[in-house]
Amino acid sequence: MVRSGRLAMAAVTALLMLLVIAIPAAAIDVHDPSIFGPGEAWERTPLHAGSTGPWVRELQLSLNRAGFRVAEADGVFASQTLGAVLAFQKLHGLERDGVFQPEHWEMLQLPLAGPGTNGEPDRIEVDLERQILFLIEGSAVLRVLPVSSGNGAAYVNYAGNTVAARTPEGRFEFNRQRNGWHESYLGFMYAPVYFRGGYAIHGSNSVPAYPASHGCVRVTLSDMDYLRQYVELGMPVYVYGNRNERADLLPPPPKPREIPPGLV
Repeated sequence: MVRSGRLAMAAVTALLMLLVIAIPAAAIDVHDPSIFGPGEAWERTPLHAGSTGPWVRELQLSLNRAGFRVAEADGVFASQTLGAVLAFQKLHGLERDGVFQPEHWEMLQLPLAGPGTNGEPDRIEVDLERQILFLIEGSAVLRVLPVSSGNGAAYVNYAGNTVAARTPEGRFEFNRQRNGWHESYLGFMYAPVYFRGGYAIHGSNSVPAYPASHGCVRVTLSDMDYLRQYVELGMPVYVYGNRNERADLLPPPPKPREIPPGLV
């Protein structure tokens, strides 16, 4: 009798295991907290490099919807997700540590705060103070990307002079570009698009959360491939934030049309 009872219990256990295995993982809906239950293992926790799972995938989708860029929502917090989180933190003035905190989910629902409405409808703006790049198409911000610009340190330039590593500020236009990797006297640049002399926006394997370049504007390799789909020679580039304000680069507003006397 005892043996038959044990056999029955074993059969029930095996059936339950089969039912659990049969439930598809895709049925999890991160928008429904009741799916996860009350346990801490399913609560929203800080997400960082190396995190995986449905919350990471939801973060990736939310970042894309909010105007940042993660090429693939695969549920793995890797370099592209880190870059998008850093851009989000820089835009909102948060600590630039690459860790997405639970209290910041609501901020992803806010309208994207662009740099301003004045300017050419298709352009790129680089905010050196916040270390972000705005890709603007049709007067709307398409993406906000993280950058790393000149760090201000002294270095020896091509002419042999000691100069400070500063990114030039002003209103420029893209005037030439190179495909693939290009080696300059300071190192390698990926797919550079030049806006003043040898200064360019280019892809790099090193894009920290702080200024680190000799003066160029670094973006990640993936972000550079993305930008090249939109960048054209002659496209305006605004660079500001250290010594110049954005307003200093804008063209003056058009003067009101004067009405000749007698026509009023």
